[in-house]
Amino acid sequence: MHYHKEKNHLVIEIDERIQGMTLLEFFHYLHLSKKTIHLLRQNKDYTLNNTYVDYQTILKDKDILSIKAYEQGRDFIEEESSLEIIYEDDLLCVVNKPSNLIIHPDDKSKKNTLCNYVSYYYQQSYQDLPIRYLHRLDRDTTGLVMFCKCALLQPYFDALIASKEIKKTYLAIIQGHLPKREMTIDLPIGQDRHSKNKMCISKTGKDALTHFKEIKTKGNYTLIKCQIETGRKHQIRVHLNHLHHPIIGDTLYGKTSSMIKRMALHAYCLKFIHPLSNQLMTIECPLPLDMEKIFK
Repeated sequence: MHYHKEKNHLVIEIDERIQGMTLLEFFHYLHLSKKTIHLLRQNKDYTLNNTYVDYQTILKDKDILSIKAYEQGRDFIEEESSLEIIYEDDLLCVVNKPSNLIIHPDDKSKKNTLCNYVSYYYQQSYQDLPIRYLHRLDRDTTGLVMFCKCALLQPYFDALIASKEIKKTYLAIIQGHLPKREMTIDLPIGQDRHSKNKMCISKTGKDALTHFKEIKTKGNYTLIKCQIETGRKHQIRVHLNHLHHPIIGDTLYGKTSSMIKRMALHAYCLKFIHPLSNQLMTIECPLPLDMEKIFK
């Protein structure tokens, strides 16, 4: 479907994929809550072909649906940065998180987080929108983080993440070489009883499934691709530590490295189906320089 932002409304041109649905069925497709649907009806915050209609109305090809979808007001302090924007449209902003940076502050009066950098970018690009991250990365991990610009669509993306329909792929540099060029670890992960900051393989933990693939080697180092099917805390780090091949620079599960000043882990690729265009989105972020130079 074609779509665009028009002030605080999302304007959608219905296509053959959606035609035949009622408005209510389309709202459910977007994962809107009963409360949100009720407020849209109560406030008459949508129109179909410039007219307010009942939500049992059947959608037709080329219909124009306009829904109040955007909130206003940046809610984190702007902090100047040279943030790299990897992908952006009227629904999403995907950025490359630098290392040694957390996603958000514990108090919105504080700064020096990714949310503050994104707030500055929104200010500079004249976007008066709340800052809504969809997932997180550890402080040391670089790479792709998604922000939802359209409040109405946040439940849809939250549902994609919860159902693991957003596929996340990481690149890591490990000590040594994997037992096989391609392998899968399917071992549950739980809290380490001896350290509140660590996780470990645990029979009573939650299911965790990770696929590993060797990309290239140099001496005693290996660059690997890691795809996670589940989203457990420290999942990649714990599974690699279990294999006795910790990520270099991972001081929590391994040790410091003279090759890099942080943990060599990078969120490299996101794949998902776009909710409105229905296209398969493949968003990639190249290996950062501090990891790349290890193999040069």
